[in-house]
Amino acid sequence: MRLKAIKITSRDGETFFKCPRCGRVFRYSKDYTKHVNRAHSHLFKK
Repeated sequence: MRLKAIKITSRDGETFFKCPRCGRVFRYSKDYTKHVNRAHSHLFKK
């Protein structure tokens, strides 16, 4: 399974990443990746 971020573009042209699972918004993809690994890692365990 993979959680693909929803990309949102602001009025200024800046891209944000939104978690499809909980709705949190992140400015950088690295922060989004850290969030998924910490908060939603139970989805990836076998």
